[in-house]
Order: sequence, then structure tokens, then C-alpha cells
Amino acid sequence: MNYFFNPAAFSGAFSLPSKIVDEYINLATQEELKVILYFYRYISDGFDTIKCANNLKISENNVKDALLFWAKNGILLSDEDKEPATDTVSPKSVAKNVKPSRTDVAKRGLEDQNVAFILREAQLKFGRNLKTNESSTLLYIYDDLGLDVSVVLFLLQYAVNEEKLNIRFIEKTAVDWVNNCVKTVGDAEKIISAKIKCDLAWKRTENAFGIEHRKPSAKETKYSDIWFNEWMLEDEILKIAYEVCVDNKSKFIFEYCAKVIENWHKQGLVSPADIRKSLQKEAKKPQKDRKYSYAGYDIELYEQMLNSDD
Repeated sequence: MNYFFNPAAFSGAFSLPSKIVDEYINLATQEELKVILYFYRYISDGFDTIKCANNLKISENNVKDALLFWAKNGILLSDEDKEPATDTVSPKSVAKNVKPSRTDVAKRGLEDQNVAFILREAQLKFGRNLKTNESSTLLYIYDDLGLDVSVVLFLLQYAVNEEKLNIRFIEKTAVDWVNNCVKTVGDAEKIISAKIKCDLAWKRTENAFGIEHRKPSAKETKYSDIWFNEWMLEDEILKIAYEVCVDNKSKFIFEYCAKVIENWHKQGLVSPADIRKSLQKEAKKPQKDRKYSYAGYDIELYEQMLNSDD
């Protein structure tokens, strides 16, 4: 079906700068576009922010923010624009981690096609227009953190896959990647793969020790990763360590189990069968002849370990 202009519709018309469509149709928010249309329609009658807010069903503050956006981009003039500014701010005086403004985002979107592409892809991922903080954070990640456009796009898809499509997660992950020297998508994939392995290792640890699902501490993550991804232990070994811990301490203590497992590893006991055989052999000895406790290591060493800062 083809469409044509209806001449009758031009019985009432108003002019609009083509720059609004040419440069800002994809950068301005829905509210900003509504406000500028309303402004040009009713400017001859005397524009009123309260009336505009009521008719558009948005807050007056949002109307004022939209007007400020168009003023900063040269579409509108404000009272402050009547006199030239005398002071300029050097870019070097801006704090290093200050995020760009909406105006900065708009300008960078016009200057760099990569920025415009990132913003368009982000809008598709979010399924809506980006909020000011979202667009400024994405520009911050690209410009200030220096992540390549391909890595930023990969990060957005990763957030979708993790069901954590929010700007806080995206920024936190970006900072973590930069700290880990991520330069390419391949580097990012390695980081994600390592995290997945750590998560799976902790899940196996939870199951073996009967821990209710929760976020692990840094130490728990470290031990789990060593046990399953470095030493390649069987889950049964953790279950035996749990039994030993409860038998000796009458309760589950993660650090105690960790020390038991470490001692077994140092002795070269790598299978559940070898460990159970060693424990049975030690248990048959008279108490006075046992160099180690039933747990397989010096109890005094355990006490020192718990009282240490390590």
C-alpha cells in the first residue's frame, strides 16, 4: 500500500527545523521529541511548561530537561544564550571518571559511527529508548575505559544471556574486564569461561558440603576453583572431608575441610578409595601412636590456621 500527502491536512501547519530529524531522530528520547514538537506548535501562542507537561502527561521537570537538551544542541535559545560566555572549562579540569552528559553523547554519536551503532544496538537490547545514565555510561565504557566496539557489543549480549540487562551490571563487568586487560572478544570469552568454571565449582562444593545456595566468599571461591579446576578432585572427596569434620568438630567448618583436603593432596591421596583406606589405617592405630588426628593432620595446626589472618 502506498501513501500520499493529504493537502487538506496542511490547512493547519507549522515549520520545524530539518536538523531535528536529520541529526536527532535517533538520539533524542521520545519525551524530548514530543516536547520539541509541542514547542514549535504552540510557540506563537506562548509556550507554557506546565500546560505542556499536562498535555503530554509527563512531569514539568522532564519538560524542562527536554528544553535544555534542545538548547544545548542549538535548536533552541535560552536567556543565558543572549550573552556570550566569558569562561571556558578545559577538558583537563574535568574529573577523570565524570561521565559524559546527554549533549556529549549526542555529539559523539554524530562524530563517531561506532558510538551511534553501540547506542542503537543497546536500544534494541533494552527494547526501549535509553535513559541518560545508560547512554552516558555506554559512552564512558567506549571512550574512557577504551573497550573496542566489538567488545562493548559482546558485553551487551553477555548481559542479556545472564539475564542481568541493567547498566550497573554492564559497567561493573566492563571495569572488571579492563582490570583484567581485556582487549578483544576472545579475551572477554576467556574471562567468562573462567567465571563459569568457578560458578560450577562452587555449585559442586555446595552440593558436596550440603550448603544452602548462596554467594560464596572470595576464599570459598578460591578453594572451590582449586579443588575442581586445578586439582580435578572428585565430589566424593569433599563429602569425606565433611564427614571427617563433623566427626571431629561436631559441626561443619569450611576452613577445617579445606585444610583436610589440602593435607590429603600433599600426601598424594587423589581418590576417595585411597583416602578412606588411609583413614581406616590411621584409625586402627593406638591413640598414642597417631601422629595426626583422624582428620589426617595436626589439630594444633588447625587451631593456628583458624586464628591466623590468612
